[in-house]
Amino acid sequence: MEAVDNLRPEIARLIAAKQERRHKLAALPFPEKVRIVVQLQRMVAPVLRARGRPVRVWHLTGD
Repeated sequence: MEAVDNLRPEIARLIAAKQERRHKLAALPFPEKVRIVVQLQRMVAPVLRARGRPVRVWHLTGD
């Protein structure tokens, strides 16, 4: 596997941006992380239901 220094500039930029995003997500408070998970559940629920899979989206109080 190539070192990051040997990658093309745009690939290196994408890897750095991905790492920065992961750090920002890790720094979020727990309730915000749960809200993100519920948002992802809502996004994927129609696709899973269309495939015949049972889906249960968490319900957050205050929604």
